[in-house]
Amino acid sequence: MKILYMLLIALFGANLQQIAPEPEERQRLKQWLDDSYEYRFSNPDSSLYYGLKVLKAAKAAALRDVEADALRSLSTTYQAQGDYTQALEYGFEALRVSRELDDRLKTAHTLNIIGIIYDQQGNFPGALNHYREAYDIYKALGNDEWLAMMAVNLGILFKGQGEYEKVIPYYRDAYAIYRRLERPAEAAFCETNLGSVFYYTQQYDSCVYYSLKAEKALAEHGYLQILPSAQSNAGLGYFGLGKFGEAKDYFEKALVAHRKYANKKEIAFVLIQLAKVYQELAQPDKSHALLADAKQLAEEIGSANEAMDASKLLAAHYVDRNDYRRAYLEYVNYSTVKDTLFEAEKARALTNYQVQYETEKKEQQIELLNRETAIQKLQLRQRGLLLLVTLAVLLAGATTVYLVFKQRKLKAEARLQQEINHQQEKATRDVLDAEERERRRIAGDLHDGVGQTLSAALLNLNYLHKSIGEGGAPDINAMDSALSLVRDCYQEVRSISHQMMPNALLKAGLASSIKEFLDAIDGKSIKVHLSVSGLDQRLDQRLETVLYRAVQEAVNNVVKHAQASRLTIQIMKDEESIAVTIEDNGRGFDTSDSAYTEGIGLKNIRSRVAMLQGTVDVDSAPGRGTVIVIYIPM
Repeated sequence: MKILYMLLIALFGANLQQIAPEPEERQRLKQWLDDSYEYRFSNPDSSLYYGLKVLKAAKAAALRDVEADALRSLSTTYQAQGDYTQALEYGFEALRVSRELDDRLKTAHTLNIIGIIYDQQGNFPGALNHYREAYDIYKALGNDEWLAMMAVNLGILFKGQGEYEKVIPYYRDAYAIYRRLERPAEAAFCETNLGSVFYYTQQYDSCVYYSLKAEKALAEHGYLQILPSAQSNAGLGYFGLGKFGEAKDYFEKALVAHRKYANKKEIAFVLIQLAKVYQELAQPDKSHALLADAKQLAEEIGSANEAMDASKLLAAHYVDRNDYRRAYLEYVNYSTVKDTLFEAEKARALTNYQVQYETEKKEQQIELLNRETAIQKLQLRQRGLLLLVTLAVLLAGATTVYLVFKQRKLKAEARLQQEINHQQEKATRDVLDAEERERRRIAGDLHDGVGQTLSAALLNLNYLHKSIGEGGAPDINAMDSALSLVRDCYQEVRSISHQMMPNALLKAGLASSIKEFLDAIDGKSIKVHLSVSGLDQRLDQRLETVLYRAVQEAVNNVVKHAQASRLTIQIMKDEESIAVTIEDNGRGFDTSDSAYTEGIGLKNIRSRVAMLQGTVDVDSAPGRGTVIVIYIPM
């Protein structure tokens, strides 16, 4: 995960492209800043040289915006080298200058850098406060790309604290943005992170689903150094599902890739996971060899967690062999490393308290400087009255330019609205077509089922009426037959009515309605599992109806066509979205075959969800089951 974290910083880190390209001096300073950012890992001395050179030149020329960028670049360089004291000093100075300039974008970028520094220090409160302030600014500015990056950083932060339930909404937000922006590489990173988090929340099916999607996308786009992380996550998911053969295959693929890039910490981690797999496969000798390799490598690189895990498993291995002397020695190693980690954690906590204290002092100093700046701005405002005449002339020219651009903007907005109207009209037609098919189906049910039953009942009643009118005794068999037919007719009408609008949906809401619908099929030919999270209150009636119909349509498709023995449905709602995952272990289908993807069932689901600006993803292959993911923004 650390590799992915640094890649995201590299993709979105210092944003040094903000210097306006007016004179040659600015162009030269911009190039130096680019060089400083480029060298921050490979050649830190050169990175600092160019950063300080730009800072000195910007101060001499009173280029405050360039000064802010130079300070932020220096903070990023020190952060990359692990010198967090210097990184924070330059970061807070960059934050002060950015706020004086009232440049919200530069302020947000600097808050993000400070948040990263605090996160790497282990200062969770400091990182969280700065990340959230940056997140709010990006959201107010409507900058989706940076908003997605902040969501990823917040997810990584909460994941480091083990608060996995808080991580998922942030990763889902980032995932939705990257997919909307058509950024497949970044979306694949999010899929990798989601796979990892779902493992820790014991949602192993989802772990495997997102990890395999990430593996495919990372391979397609050439991100081979990140690929083994997705493969390792898939192995964890399969292990959690008890599919040890699949787990072994994916761990071995991840091991080959990690060795190619010499990721020693990850190699040790995968060796330990493979050892667990071989233990489950009743191959203890193979498991022991892998644990020994993992322990040796972890001790060589000083990776305490992996060394501790390997010793603990080796102790259990020796107990199984009745070799209690070696078991005791390994357990002593395990306890020693564990105690060392505890002491390190305690020391880090004390350091965090000191850092927080120093941070509060710096923020107080910044507040004092901000007040002094406000006084200086008031004085400058008084002098600015002398420039009003010049500004009036400039304003007239600016107004003309504005009107020209406004006219072009209105034309572009008109074209955009026309396209939106066209798409809405298409979606409406699809929904109307679906409703018309539903009416025809109901009419057919009434004619073929209810109509035929009533006809048979009418014949029996006519016979009874004629018999009684002629003075004969009532035919008990005919009467029983008529009553049975009327009773069947009543049940048929009630069933059709319930399909049109179930009582549970009207009375108790979406979750109760879906549960009642699933109870009717659970255990007959397929085992059904339903998981609901976040549905504590009623949803909008239209949203409930659309989701119920989509689930009903998908489940009916599984029962009729999939030949599945297990069906899993997950419904997760947070403040900004609701997601439904429908997964079966049936025969699956080829997603490139239009006979399936454009069939009435999936087309009905897509058209209904599209009316609420939602998306439908389908992942399937012959012999591998099917996963349908419905995502609707609140």
